[in-house]
Parts: sequence; C-alpha cells; structure tokens
Amino acid sequence: MVQFNTKEEKEKQTMNKKIMAVISGALLIFCLAGCGTSQSNNSSQSKNTSQSNSASKSSQDSSMKGMKMDNQQPLTKAFQDELNGFSAIELDVKKGDFKSATTLANSLHDEFHAAILPPLKAKKGQTYAEDIHGKYDELQDAITSKSPSKIAELIKVNRDNLHTVSGILGVSIK
Repeated sequence: MVQFNTKEEKEKQTMNKKIMAVISGALLIFCLAGCGTSQSNNSSQSKNTSQSNSASKSSQDSSMKGMKMDNQQPLTKAFQDELNGFSAIELDVKKGDFKSATTLANSLHDEFHAAILPPLKAKKGQTYAEDIHGKYDELQDAITSKSPSKIAELIKVNRDNLHTVSGILGVSIK
C-alpha cells in the first residue's frame, strides 16, 4: 500500500512539473509576444515613413527579413507549448481533473491569442483566424461541461488546426 502511494505521488509530482513547464512557457511567450508586437508596430511605422525613399525602403526590407527569422523561434515554441498542453489536458481529463484541465486550457487559449493569432490574421485574414480561434473556445466549453468525448474530439481538431496553421505561417513543428 505504501509503494502504491509513493508511485502515485511521483506521477502527480511529474504531472505538476509538466504543467508548470507549460505555464512557464506560456508566460515567456507572453513576454516575447509583447516585445514582438512592439517591434512589428515600429517597423510598420518606419516602412510607411520611408516609402518615398527607395534606398531606405530597400534597406528596411532586408532588416525585416532578418526580423522575421528572429520571430520564428518564439512562434515555434508557442506551437510546441500548445501541442504539449493538449497532451497534458488529455491526461488531466483521463484522471478526472477538470480543474487542472480548465486552467491549462485557459493558458493555452491566452498563448494562442498572444503568439499565434496575430500572425495568422495578418496572413489569412480575420475570418479565417476567428474560425480557428473558435475551436479553442469550443474546447474550453467542453472542458467546463466535463464532456470527455467532446474534449477528445476538439483536441484532435485543434491539433490538426495547429499543424495546418504552422504550415501557413512557415513554422516547423514535430
């Protein structure tokens, strides 16, 4: 009986560490996304200001290409965080821990808003981005209503959507 409790406690500790890692990753993404938005807004303003000067515009285009490469790493991390989070939600639901699943789903939703939704809107438009975003909302609702079959279905849909969106945004995920 004591060994079973010890093993169960180890599993719980491992799960808690995984959840904390995902939440920490989400917080990091929020910080990086804030910086990325600021840089993007500044470079858009610079681009508008320098359109009349073609030499300046050409110089700016090369710096924008470099900036795009820098933004791929946080975006790749955001996609990985999302995929890992879906796996953690599946484990929580399997254990009947809907409170933890809800907390994690909320973090994933926030991370999606901060890191993935803005470039998706820029690339594919508001309507397409909101259709993808709506599936996150449906997942949160399914978790709130404690519907394991609906949760499993929506996790699959959201995973598939992430793989599609990563291709659209040119982000390589595993």
